[in-house]
Amino acid sequence: MQANLATLLATVPEISLCSSADLYGREEPGLPVLKIQGASGSAAIALQGAHLLSFIPAGGRELLWLSPKAVFAAGKAIRGGIPLCMPWFGRHPAGLPAHGFARSSNWDVTEAEILGNGDIKVVLELHDTAATQALWPHAFVFRLALTVGRELTLALSVENLSDQPAPFSQAFHSYLAVPDVSEIAISGLEACTYVNTLLEGHPRKEQEGDLHVQSLTDRVYLNVPAKQVISHGSGQTHIVSDTHSAIVWNPWEDAVKLADVGQGNHTGFVCLERGDVLDNALTIAAGGIYRASMTISE
Repeated sequence: MQANLATLLATVPEISLCSSADLYGREEPGLPVLKIQGASGSAAIALQGAHLLSFIPAGGRELLWLSPKAVFAAGKAIRGGIPLCMPWFGRHPAGLPAHGFARSSNWDVTEAEILGNGDIKVVLELHDTAATQALWPHAFVFRLALTVGRELTLALSVENLSDQPAPFSQAFHSYLAVPDVSEIAISGLEACTYVNTLLEGHPRKEQEGDLHVQSLTDRVYLNVPAKQVISHGSGQTHIVSDTHSAIVWNPWEDAVKLADVGQGNHTGFVCLERGDVLDNALTIAAGGIYRASMTISE
């Protein structure tokens, strides 16, 4: 735990530090979590992975899904919320850990403040270490600024401090809460090309109309518009991002094969992730900075 965290948080009474064990009633030792209770919204953020676990706009509903079987253990990715998948997304061709190391690394809190409109902003950073250099041989600073109000905004910057270009892809792996995934409609992907990763050869097809999730789904949409909307029984969830890809995933009957999801629990969420992956992946120049943002609201 960083030495100055308590001093930093003392400047913002709306932010407190607790354990995931206490927050979610678990017997496990748990992980440290920032709990934010502002006038316009509340949130919970695990310091491991700078991982959003919860976001509730004032007077609204929980917009993120956290698995009832989520495991809070050092070095293990948490199932649900918004993991940060980077500096690569998905499987690595050399067999390195899937989705990179950012989501299982301990981040430091560097800023905490109440903004003029009452929203609460927290900034977390991750710096390279010998362990990360062994996986991704670049000096870097990953920085995530989280703003919690009636909307939730994630602003990510990735600075390549090395003297070599760095191949990079990332996704805000958002698990969005829905009453029943089989009854949702996703708009904002019409006419976009998607890659069906479930089929041999990963064929590409164009999306026709709204997307309805009715079975095991794992699609990567390319060059998507800024906004998507999930319509469901509780209303709508709006996602806006300046990234170029959208990933839609739900394990459906395969949820039983995922110990930290569990049979039947797939009905309560859809992953509609925004990021830059596959054709939209990039290379960060030596000394360069990649920036991306995403906002979620009702």
